[in-house]
Amino acid sequence: MSFPVNIRKNILELQPYVPGKPIEDLERELGIKNASKIASNENPLGPSPKVIQALEKALPKIHRYPDGGAHNLSQALARHLGVGADQLLLGHGSNELIVRLGQMVLNPGDEVLCADPGFFVYTSTALLCEAVPRPQPLREFAHDLKLFERAINHKTKVIFIANPNNPTGTMIPLSEIEVFLKSCPPHILVVLDEAYYEYVDDPGYFESLRLLPRYPNLVVLRTFSKAFGLAGLRVGYGIGHPELAGAFQKIREPFNVNGLALVAAEAALTDLSHVKKVAALNARMRGKLREGLTGLGLKPAPSQANFVYFTVPNADGLYQKLLKKGIIVRPMGPGALRVTAGTEAETENFLKVFGEVLMASGVKTR
Repeated sequence: MSFPVNIRKNILELQPYVPGKPIEDLERELGIKNASKIASNENPLGPSPKVIQALEKALPKIHRYPDGGAHNLSQALARHLGVGADQLLLGHGSNELIVRLGQMVLNPGDEVLCADPGFFVYTSTALLCEAVPRPQPLREFAHDLKLFERAINHKTKVIFIANPNNPTGTMIPLSEIEVFLKSCPPHILVVLDEAYYEYVDDPGYFESLRLLPRYPNLVVLRTFSKAFGLAGLRVGYGIGHPELAGAFQKIREPFNVNGLALVAAEAALTDLSHVKKVAALNARMRGKLREGLTGLGLKPAPSQANFVYFTVPNADGLYQKLLKKGIIVRPMGPGALRVTAGTEAETENFLKVFGEVLMASGVKTR
Protein backbone atom coordinates (compact mmCIF):
# COMPACT_ATOMS: atom_id res chain seq x y z
CA MET A 1 0.00 0.00 0.00
CA SER A 2 1.38 3.38 -0.99
CA PHE A 3 1.76 6.20 1.50
CA PRO A 4 -1.56 8.12 1.41
CA VAL A 5 -0.46 11.51 2.77
CA ASN A 6 0.50 14.23 0.32
CA ILE A 7 3.93 15.55 1.26
CA ARG A 8 4.72 19.05 0.02
CA LYS A 9 6.36 18.97 -3.41
CA ASN A 10 9.30 21.14 -2.38
CA ILE A 11 10.12 18.66 0.42
CA LEU A 12 10.09 15.71 -1.97
CA GLU A 13 12.49 17.57 -4.26
CA LEU A 14 15.03 18.26 -1.50
CA GLN A 15 18.24 16.24 -1.45
CA PRO A 16 19.19 14.89 1.99
CA TYR A 17 22.45 16.01 3.53
CA VAL A 18 25.16 13.36 3.12
CA PRO A 19 27.63 13.49 6.02
CA GLY A 20 31.22 12.32 5.88
CA LYS A 21 31.64 8.56 6.10
CA PRO A 22 31.91 7.40 9.74
CA ILE A 23 35.17 5.77 10.86
CA GLU A 24 33.23 2.83 12.32
CA ASP A 25 31.63 2.03 8.95
CA LEU A 26 34.94 2.01 7.10
CA GLU A 27 36.71 -0.12 9.71
CA ARG A 28 33.84 -2.63 9.69
CA GLU A 29 33.75 -2.80 5.88
CA LEU A 30 37.51 -3.26 5.47
CA GLY A 31 38.15 -5.21 8.67
CA ILE A 32 40.77 -2.68 9.76
CA LYS A 33 41.56 -0.56 12.79
CA ASN A 34 42.93 2.96 13.19
CA ALA A 35 41.27 4.45 10.12
CA SER A 36 41.79 8.19 9.69
CA LYS A 37 38.80 10.50 9.22
CA ILE A 38 39.89 13.86 7.87
CA ALA A 39 36.64 14.66 6.09
CA SER A 40 34.26 16.53 8.38
CA ASN A 41 36.31 19.48 9.66
CA GLU A 42 36.37 18.12 13.20
CA ASN A 43 38.79 19.28 15.86
CA PRO A 44 41.48 16.56 16.19
CA LEU A 45 42.34 17.54 19.77
CA GLY A 46 38.77 17.37 21.05
CA PRO A 47 37.34 19.66 23.74
CA SER A 48 39.09 21.20 26.72
CA PRO A 49 39.57 18.95 29.77
CA LYS A 50 37.43 21.51 31.61
CA VAL A 51 34.54 20.57 29.33
CA ILE A 52 34.90 16.88 30.17
CA GLN A 53 34.96 17.67 33.89
CA ALA A 54 31.85 19.85 33.60
CA LEU A 55 30.01 17.14 31.66
CA GLU A 56 30.88 14.48 34.22
CA LYS A 57 29.50 16.70 36.96
CA ALA A 58 26.31 17.36 34.97
CA LEU A 59 25.53 13.75 34.02
CA PRO A 60 23.46 12.90 37.13
CA LYS A 61 21.07 15.74 36.22
CA ILE A 62 20.14 14.59 32.71
CA HIS A 63 16.65 13.58 33.92
CA ARG A 64 15.91 17.30 34.22
CA TYR A 65 14.97 19.57 31.33
CA PRO A 66 17.64 22.16 30.50
CA ASP A 67 17.25 25.87 31.14
CA GLY A 68 14.98 26.86 28.27
CA GLY A 69 16.32 30.40 28.32
CA ALA A 70 19.97 29.30 28.41
CA HIS A 71 20.66 32.05 30.95
CA ASN A 72 24.15 31.01 32.07
CA LEU A 73 25.50 30.40 28.58
CA SER A 74 23.90 33.58 27.23
CA GLN A 75 25.52 35.67 29.96
CA ALA A 76 28.91 33.99 29.43
CA LEU A 77 28.71 34.49 25.66
CA ALA A 78 27.64 38.11 26.04
CA ARG A 79 30.69 38.79 28.22
CA HIS A 80 32.98 36.87 25.84
CA LEU A 81 31.76 38.76 22.78
CA GLY A 82 31.09 42.16 24.32
CA VAL A 83 27.45 42.22 23.16
CA GLY A 84 24.08 42.29 24.85
CA ALA A 85 22.49 39.00 25.86
CA ASP A 86 19.35 40.20 24.04
CA GLN A 87 21.32 40.07 20.77
CA LEU A 88 22.01 36.34 20.98
CA LEU A 89 20.37 33.46 19.12
CA LEU A 90 21.29 29.99 20.41
CA GLY A 91 20.65 26.90 18.35
CA HIS A 92 21.16 23.20 17.81
CA GLY A 93 24.32 23.96 15.86
CA SER A 94 24.45 26.95 13.55
CA ASN A 95 22.55 24.75 11.06
CA GLU A 96 19.36 25.31 13.05
CA LEU A 97 19.93 29.05 13.00
CA ILE A 98 20.33 29.06 9.21
CA VAL A 99 17.06 27.19 8.73
CA ARG A 100 15.15 29.28 11.27
CA LEU A 101 16.39 32.55 9.80
CA GLY A 102 15.11 31.40 6.43
CA GLN A 103 11.74 30.50 7.93
CA MET A 104 11.56 33.90 9.62
CA VAL A 105 12.19 35.93 6.46
CA LEU A 106 11.44 33.94 3.31
CA ASN A 107 8.14 33.65 1.46
CA PRO A 108 7.47 31.47 -1.61
CA GLY A 109 9.11 33.00 -4.67
CA ASP A 110 11.66 35.05 -2.75
CA GLU A 111 15.30 34.69 -3.77
CA VAL A 112 18.38 33.69 -1.78
CA LEU A 113 21.96 34.50 -2.81
CA CYS A 114 24.82 32.21 -1.79
CA ALA A 115 28.11 30.95 -3.19
CA ASP A 116 28.72 28.02 -5.52
CA PRO A 117 30.34 25.88 -4.27
CA GLY A 118 29.06 26.72 -0.82
CA PHE A 119 27.48 25.24 2.27
CA PHE A 120 24.65 22.85 1.34
CA VAL A 121 22.25 24.14 4.01
CA TYR A 122 21.88 27.60 2.42
CA THR A 123 20.33 26.13 -0.72
CA SER A 124 18.26 23.53 1.13
CA THR A 125 16.87 26.23 3.44
CA ALA A 126 15.73 28.27 0.46
CA LEU A 127 14.01 25.25 -1.09
CA LEU A 128 12.42 24.29 2.23
CA CYS A 129 10.84 27.76 2.34
CA GLU A 130 9.76 27.53 -1.32
CA ALA A 131 12.18 30.29 -2.17
CA VAL A 132 14.59 30.30 -5.12
CA PRO A 133 18.31 29.74 -4.45
CA ARG A 134 20.57 31.71 -6.77
CA PRO A 135 24.12 30.40 -6.26
CA GLN A 136 26.84 32.74 -7.49
CA PRO A 137 30.10 31.28 -8.85
CA LEU A 138 33.31 31.83 -6.94
CA ARG A 139 36.23 33.75 -8.38
CA GLU A 140 39.58 32.11 -7.66
CA PHE A 141 37.89 29.94 -4.99
CA ALA A 142 36.47 33.01 -3.18
CA HIS A 143 33.23 35.01 -2.99
CA ASP A 144 32.88 37.69 -5.64
CA LEU A 145 30.83 40.27 -3.74
CA LYS A 146 30.60 42.50 -6.81
CA LEU A 147 28.80 39.61 -8.51
CA PHE A 148 26.52 39.29 -5.49
CA GLU A 149 25.79 43.02 -5.65
CA ARG A 150 24.81 42.80 -9.32
CA ALA A 151 22.59 39.77 -8.60
CA ILE A 152 20.41 41.61 -6.07
CA ASN A 153 16.89 42.36 -7.28
CA HIS A 154 13.45 43.10 -5.81
CA LYS A 155 12.97 39.40 -4.97
CA THR A 156 16.20 39.05 -2.96
CA LYS A 157 15.43 38.57 0.73
CA VAL A 158 18.43 36.69 2.21
CA ILE A 159 22.13 36.65 1.38
CA PHE A 160 24.38 33.98 2.91
CA ILE A 161 28.11 34.70 3.06
CA ALA A 162 30.31 32.03 4.63
CA ASN A 163 33.55 33.58 5.78
CA PRO A 164 35.76 31.54 5.54
CA ASN A 165 33.85 29.74 2.83
CA ASN A 166 33.01 26.06 3.09
CA PRO A 167 34.23 24.08 1.14
CA THR A 168 37.06 26.26 -0.22
CA GLY A 169 38.29 27.85 3.04
CA THR A 170 38.82 31.25 1.42
CA MET A 171 38.31 34.48 3.35
CA ILE A 172 36.89 37.90 2.53
CA PRO A 173 38.53 40.88 4.30
CA LEU A 174 36.22 42.77 6.63
CA SER A 175 36.73 45.93 4.57
CA GLU A 176 35.11 44.22 1.56
CA ILE A 177 32.24 42.95 3.71
CA GLU A 178 31.54 46.50 4.85
CA VAL A 179 31.62 47.88 1.32
CA PHE A 180 29.07 45.23 0.33
CA LEU A 181 26.82 46.02 3.30
CA LYS A 182 26.80 49.70 2.32
CA SER A 183 25.50 48.76 -1.13
CA CYS A 184 22.97 46.20 0.08
CA PRO A 185 19.33 47.32 0.55
CA PRO A 186 18.58 47.39 4.30
CA HIS A 187 15.52 45.13 4.05
CA ILE A 188 17.67 42.18 2.91
CA LEU A 189 18.91 39.91 5.70
CA VAL A 190 22.67 39.35 5.35
CA VAL A 191 23.86 36.23 7.18
CA LEU A 192 27.61 36.26 7.78
CA ASP A 193 28.50 32.68 8.70
CA GLU A 194 31.76 32.61 10.68
CA ALA A 195 31.77 28.94 11.70
CA TYR A 196 35.58 28.80 11.30
CA TYR A 197 36.24 32.13 13.02
CA GLU A 198 38.77 30.81 15.56
CA TYR A 199 41.01 29.30 12.87
CA VAL A 200 41.58 32.51 10.91
CA ASP A 201 44.95 34.24 11.34
CA ASP A 202 44.65 36.95 8.67
CA PRO A 203 44.48 40.33 10.52
CA GLY A 204 42.13 41.75 7.89
CA TYR A 205 39.37 39.39 8.96
CA PHE A 206 38.29 40.28 12.49
CA GLU A 207 35.85 42.66 14.23
CA SER A 208 32.70 41.86 12.24
CA LEU A 209 30.61 42.44 15.39
CA ARG A 210 31.43 46.15 15.27
CA LEU A 211 29.36 46.34 12.07
CA LEU A 212 26.15 45.29 13.81
CA PRO A 213 25.14 48.75 15.18
CA ARG A 214 25.46 50.29 11.72
CA TYR A 215 23.82 47.44 9.77
CA PRO A 216 20.78 46.08 11.65
CA ASN A 217 20.06 43.72 8.74
CA LEU A 218 23.30 41.83 9.50
CA VAL A 219 23.47 38.68 11.64
CA VAL A 220 26.75 36.90 12.44
CA LEU A 221 26.78 33.14 13.05
CA ARG A 222 29.42 31.17 14.95
CA THR A 223 29.64 27.73 16.52
CA PHE A 224 31.14 25.58 19.27
CA SER A 225 31.39 22.62 16.85
CA LYS A 226 34.77 23.45 15.33
CA ALA A 227 37.64 24.94 17.35
CA PHE A 228 35.86 24.36 20.68
CA GLY A 229 35.50 20.64 19.84
CA LEU A 230 31.78 20.21 20.60
CA ALA A 231 30.57 18.90 17.23
CA GLY A 232 28.79 15.96 18.88
CA LEU A 233 26.77 18.23 21.18
CA ARG A 234 25.64 20.80 18.59
CA VAL A 235 25.76 24.36 19.90
CA GLY A 236 25.68 27.28 17.51
CA TYR A 237 24.97 30.94 18.13
CA GLY A 238 24.17 34.10 16.29
CA ILE A 239 24.58 37.78 17.12
CA GLY A 240 22.14 40.26 15.62
CA HIS A 241 19.58 42.94 16.26
CA PRO A 242 17.50 42.39 19.42
CA GLU A 243 14.27 42.33 17.35
CA LEU A 244 15.68 39.53 15.21
CA ALA A 245 16.71 37.61 18.32
CA GLY A 246 13.27 38.16 19.81
CA ALA A 247 11.54 36.79 16.71
CA PHE A 248 13.82 33.75 16.79
CA GLN A 249 12.72 33.01 20.36
CA LYS A 250 9.15 32.66 19.09
CA ILE A 251 9.87 29.93 16.54
CA ARG A 252 12.76 27.92 17.96
CA GLU A 253 12.04 24.52 19.47
CA PRO A 254 11.64 24.51 23.26
CA PHE A 255 14.93 23.33 24.82
CA ASN A 256 16.61 23.46 21.39
CA VAL A 257 20.04 23.31 23.06
CA ASN A 258 20.24 20.29 25.35
CA GLY A 259 21.42 20.43 28.96
CA LEU A 260 24.81 18.82 28.43
CA ALA A 261 25.49 21.07 25.46
CA LEU A 262 24.76 24.17 27.55
CA VAL A 263 27.13 23.01 30.28
CA ALA A 264 29.86 22.08 27.79
CA ALA A 265 29.72 25.37 25.89
CA GLU A 266 29.86 27.43 29.07
CA ALA A 267 32.87 25.43 30.29
CA ALA A 268 34.58 25.77 26.90
CA LEU A 269 34.51 29.55 27.23
CA THR A 270 36.57 29.28 30.44
CA ASP A 271 39.51 27.67 28.62
CA LEU A 272 40.41 29.86 25.66
CA SER A 273 44.02 28.69 25.96
CA HIS A 274 42.82 25.31 24.69
CA VAL A 275 41.27 27.00 21.65
CA LYS A 276 44.58 28.77 20.97
CA LYS A 277 46.34 25.40 21.13
CA VAL A 278 43.85 23.96 18.65
CA ALA A 279 44.28 26.94 16.31
CA ALA A 280 48.08 26.74 16.47
CA LEU A 281 48.08 23.04 15.54
CA ASN A 282 45.64 23.77 12.74
CA ALA A 283 47.80 26.55 11.30
CA ARG A 284 50.79 24.21 11.15
CA MET A 285 48.87 21.30 9.62
CA ARG A 286 46.99 23.53 7.18
CA GLY A 287 50.35 24.85 6.00
CA LYS A 288 51.77 21.35 5.76
CA LEU A 289 48.79 20.20 3.69
CA ARG A 290 49.08 23.12 1.29
CA GLU A 291 52.84 22.66 0.95
CA GLY A 292 52.51 18.91 0.42
CA LEU A 293 49.70 19.19 -2.13
CA THR A 294 51.60 21.88 -4.01
CA GLY A 295 54.59 19.55 -4.07
CA LEU A 296 52.39 16.94 -5.72
CA GLY A 297 51.63 19.38 -8.52
CA LEU A 298 48.22 20.49 -7.25
CA LYS A 299 46.92 24.00 -6.58
CA PRO A 300 45.11 24.09 -3.22
CA ALA A 301 42.88 27.03 -2.36
CA PRO A 302 44.35 29.56 0.11
CA SER A 303 42.45 28.31 3.15
CA GLN A 304 41.88 30.20 6.39
CA ALA A 305 39.75 27.41 7.87
CA ASN A 306 40.66 23.97 9.24
CA PHE A 307 40.63 22.23 5.89
CA VAL A 308 42.17 22.50 2.45
CA TYR A 309 40.25 22.30 -0.84
CA PHE A 310 41.85 21.40 -4.15
CA THR A 311 40.78 20.46 -7.64
CA VAL A 312 42.03 17.18 -9.05
CA PRO A 313 41.05 14.94 -11.96
CA ASN A 314 38.88 11.91 -11.08
CA ALA A 315 38.28 13.06 -7.52
CA ASP A 316 35.63 10.39 -6.88
CA GLY A 317 38.00 7.63 -7.96
CA LEU A 318 40.79 8.97 -5.77
CA TYR A 319 38.38 9.22 -2.84
CA GLN A 320 37.49 5.55 -3.21
CA LYS A 321 41.13 4.53 -3.40
CA LEU A 322 41.93 6.50 -0.26
CA LEU A 323 39.04 4.75 1.51
CA LYS A 324 40.65 1.38 0.73
CA LYS A 325 43.80 2.70 2.41
CA GLY A 326 41.83 3.62 5.54
CA ILE A 327 41.71 7.38 4.91
CA ILE A 328 38.41 9.27 4.74
CA VAL A 329 38.44 12.64 2.97
CA ARG A 330 35.51 14.58 1.53
CA PRO A 331 34.66 14.36 -2.18
CA MET A 332 33.31 17.66 -3.51
CA GLY A 333 31.88 16.53 -6.82
CA PRO A 334 33.84 14.91 -9.63
CA GLY A 335 36.64 17.45 -9.71
CA ALA A 336 37.65 18.36 -6.15
CA LEU A 337 38.49 17.01 -2.70
CA ARG A 338 38.47 18.63 0.73
CA VAL A 339 40.83 17.46 3.46
CA THR A 340 40.58 18.40 7.13
CA ALA A 341 43.75 19.45 8.93
CA GLY A 342 44.17 16.66 11.50
CA THR A 343 46.97 15.67 13.80
CA GLU A 344 50.55 15.71 12.57
CA ALA A 345 50.49 11.91 12.12
CA GLU A 346 47.22 12.04 10.17
CA THR A 347 48.49 14.85 7.95
CA GLU A 348 51.80 13.17 7.14
CA ASN A 349 50.11 9.84 6.50
CA PHE A 350 47.56 11.41 4.16
CA LEU A 351 50.22 13.18 2.10
CA LYS A 352 52.30 10.01 1.84
CA VAL A 353 49.37 7.75 0.87
CA PHE A 354 47.78 10.31 -1.44
CA GLY A 355 51.05 10.74 -3.30
CA GLU A 356 51.23 6.97 -3.79
CA VAL A 357 47.61 6.83 -4.96
CA LEU A 358 48.16 9.65 -7.45
CA MET A 359 51.21 7.93 -8.89
CA ALA A 360 49.51 4.53 -9.09
CA SER A 361 46.45 6.09 -10.75
CA GLY A 362 48.52 7.86 -13.38
CA VAL A 363 46.81 11.18 -12.60
CA LYS A 364 48.65 14.06 -14.23
CA THR A 365 48.70 17.13 -12.00
CA ARG A 366 51.34 19.32 -13.61
